[in-house]
Amino acid sequence: MFPRHVVGSVVGFGGMAGAVGGVLIAKIVCYILQWTGSYLPVLILAGSAYLVALALVHVLAPKLQPVQAAIE
Repeated sequence: MFPRHVVGSVVGFGGMAGAVGGVLIAKIVCYILQWTGSYLPVLILAGSAYLVALALVHVLAPKLQPVQAAIE
């Protein structure tokens, strides 16, 4: 979807978002386990994350087309 000269930046931002998300979800899971004492809410959260991600992909990029870069 992205031109060659911006692929590194896109992958970098995606990796950064994944790392920050991993840190945040670890803290959130810790608090949920202390609050409820059960893994059920954590498993529901993890299972629904895939559905939310799929919905976001379909909303943000309904037709997978190459992105037109402003600077080429």
